[in-house]
Amino acid sequence: MKLYLAGPEVFLDDAREIGRRKVELCARHGFTGLFPLDGEIALDAAGGVSASAIFAANVSMMRTADAVLANLTPFRGISADPGTAFEVGFAFALGKPVAAYSNHPGELKHRARATIGPAPEGPDSLMADGLHVEDFGHFDNLMLAEALHAFCLPVIQAEAPAEDPFRDLSLFEEALLRLAEAHAGGRLGTPRSPSRPEPAATARGEETFHG
Repeated sequence: MKLYLAGPEVFLDDAREIGRRKVELCARHGFTGLFPLDGEIALDAAGGVSASAIFAANVSMMRTADAVLANLTPFRGISADPGTAFEVGFAFALGKPVAAYSNHPGELKHRARATIGPAPEGPDSLMADGLHVEDFGHFDNLMLAEALHAFCLPVIQAEAPAEDPFRDLSLFEEALLRLAEAHAGGRLGTPRSPSRPEPAATARGEETFHG
């Protein structure tokens, strides 16, 4: 089973080493890991690499994958890397299972309040920048959370912020274990209907279903 490994690790100075470690962990758990930087990227006329070539290579790699495992740790702000968020949505649109992890605990609304601050007046959802933040108990934007819930693979979150959140692979490996169990049990496939009970937080900060 091929897993596309989505995440902002591609921006690290040792990205290829992190990718190698991720691919090795995938193999250990019976998967073939597809790391974005390992894809074939066409060179332009000047011998360089264009943004469109990188996009095309990543999209092609996602199409060949059977599922996606995404690092949705907040990146340069309070939310996940936007490129990774796109890849989660693209995989969902293709009907491919998506699993994810985050090396940062808590809900989106809590990070917004800590980073932006609440408005001096108004409801709890209103921040100091004059914009509301959603309050559905999710780790990030509802569109990301619901894409994961559709495959019954809600995000795995850290209990405390990781020291090196983009190099710590402990939750990555835990997500691999969850995927392996789901795959062995025949639970990976067509996303379930969005009409379902609301998620409840566990002691680990994960989200699970009742009923």
